[in-house]
Amino acid sequence: MADNVIQLRVQGRVDDPVRLQALRATGLLDADSATSLDRLTRLATRLVKMPVALVSLVDVDRQVFVSAVGLEEPWASRGQTPLSHSFCQYVVTDQAPLVITDARADGRLCGNLAIRDLNVIAYAGFPLHSPDGQVLGSFCAIDGRPRQWTEDEVEILQDLAANAESEIALYTAHGELMLSSARMQTVLDTTQDAFVSMDHAGLVTAWNDAAHRLFGWSAAEAMGRPATELMIPERFHDAHRAGLERVRQGGRSRLSGQRVELIATDRDNREFPVEMTMQMAMERDRPVFHAFLHDITERRRLADQREQLLEQEQLQVRQLRELDKMKDDLVAVVSHELRNPIGVIRGYTELMAADPDLPEVLRQDLTVIDHTSARLTHLVDDLLDLAQLDAGKQFHLVPLDPGPLIQDAVRTHRITASARQVTLISEVEPLPVIPGEPRRLQQVLDNLLSNAVKYSLPGGTVTVTARHHDDRFVLTIADTGIGIPAEQYPHLFDRFFRASTATGLGIKGTGLGLAVTKAIVEAHDGTISAEPGTDGGTRFIVSLPARVQLTAEL
Repeated sequence: MADNVIQLRVQGRVDDPVRLQALRATGLLDADSATSLDRLTRLATRLVKMPVALVSLVDVDRQVFVSAVGLEEPWASRGQTPLSHSFCQYVVTDQAPLVITDARADGRLCGNLAIRDLNVIAYAGFPLHSPDGQVLGSFCAIDGRPRQWTEDEVEILQDLAANAESEIALYTAHGELMLSSARMQTVLDTTQDAFVSMDHAGLVTAWNDAAHRLFGWSAAEAMGRPATELMIPERFHDAHRAGLERVRQGGRSRLSGQRVELIATDRDNREFPVEMTMQMAMERDRPVFHAFLHDITERRRLADQREQLLEQEQLQVRQLRELDKMKDDLVAVVSHELRNPIGVIRGYTELMAADPDLPEVLRQDLTVIDHTSARLTHLVDDLLDLAQLDAGKQFHLVPLDPGPLIQDAVRTHRITASARQVTLISEVEPLPVIPGEPRRLQQVLDNLLSNAVKYSLPGGTVTVTARHHDDRFVLTIADTGIGIPAEQYPHLFDRFFRASTATGLGIKGTGLGLAVTKAIVEAHDGTISAEPGTDGGTRFIVSLPARVQLTAEL
């Protein structure tokens, strides 16, 4: 039995944190009064004929009388005593009723100061539990003389204690409700979005600080007024009222749970766009509405600005496409119109040059005319090629062996290279069969080799390398010539672009050859790039898709 008492005292110790938390949750320790508990203590004194009845809550170092009838001064005014004057603490530690006939004869209580200072001789106290079972204190009756407690008196006090316990549970629930409400109000007051609640009639029941800032009406002005008058433009009033009526009739809202954009108005009749998220709930079988709203004026402005920019961009794209088509049409027309007169000039030049009696001075002039006409013919051909490629001209690709094309191109350009004292070297490995158009690939080789020779100085070297690598045909043409400034490489394949090193030396050119070459390579699903050579000059790398069959197997 002694072990059980010790266990009960340990489990119900006064300073147990869980018990103290439940005690503070009642909100009664600092309450001014508890009228419903006062009625119970008064009833106790009348029913059991006792001078004093208390509702005592036991804190960690004191007992607080949240209701007291018949208590003498100064204790009545103080409303509490230290635990040195408490019998109720033992109800807490024992977690059981404590009924004493004469405290002076009780071994545990005889030294308690309540006997001397509060004249507590007879005592009957019953535990007051929290909803979760913690013993918070005692409902007790006190007499200043010894008393034998009857069974009826004990039962009456137990019933009154049960009623007091129910009242304390209500105080606890009310305190939790108020705390929850305060927390929610803090959230609503600090949120950046306006929060508005309406009842079934559309009258405002909640209006936070953000709503005040957004619409200009204070909470005191807004509460109880129709939300229609506070934030909805007049032209939408009828539609809003009709929507409320539909919800009242049908019990459902199409906007509930949706995020919608609306036009709102403020106190100064300024209209602006808002985004609203609204929820509908039922209270006492009537709909109520809770909405969060925020101003999206800036977002709308940015969206409109983006839309305008997009329209401008689309217009510019259309204009550029039209200009590009006009350019292509112009190039095609000009090229065709130039081809005929150039042909006539070259024909008459050849006819005059065939005259054996032509003076030497005129023959030299004819040579200049012929060379110039040849350059014009090359320019016209390049322009036509670019126009056709831009128009999406499709090549007729056939399986071909690139080796003979390379060797033939090297032989053709070796004569020019020798005349310029430039060494032309070819290193051709066994190559795969590739899909290509022979004439166009020959054009690529001619353009790259002629440039390499033209931009090489006497004593220089042009090296042509062809190999099979990872199912690709890779052609490299490297020269040791005048080179290209590093910052100009990104523009090397642009139309009419010419490197400053070439223009600085007065080397002739149109700036179209590499653009045509790139277009032909890409039409074969290939790539072309340029980079500085290891021994100076420039290195061009062409990569084309290949088949796995090698030339050696043909």
